[in-house]
Amino acid sequence: MEDRIERQARNEALIREVNERIDAVDKESASWDKEALFEFFCECGREGACHVTVPLTLDEYERVRAQSDRFVLSPGHETDNLEHIVEQTERYVVVDKVPRAEPFVEDDPRGAPSR
Repeated sequence: MEDRIERQARNEALIREVNERIDAVDKESASWDKEALFEFFCECGREGACHVTVPLTLDEYERVRAQSDRFVLSPGHETDNLEHIVEQTERYVVVDKVPRAEPFVEDDPRGAPSR
């Protein structure tokens, strides 16, 4: 069971890096509208890869990324023994890693702190 949790946490961190690249491209858009929704990948890290996208404004994405142990998921994709929900909307869920999973997601591309 622990191997599965570690693998899923590491997968989430990898997807977070992809979303960071998407965020950078989105910000370069000349017509950036603060209310515009951009498609980010669900960071659930499930085996077999999740291909669901999560619509977020860039401000919403920035709020999630302010902490290294927070991830954005499609509603219903959370894993109870890996994370707990800290914010939920109709479009997305923000989760915070449980303490034992935090070492596997410490390689935050932004170097954001875990709180």
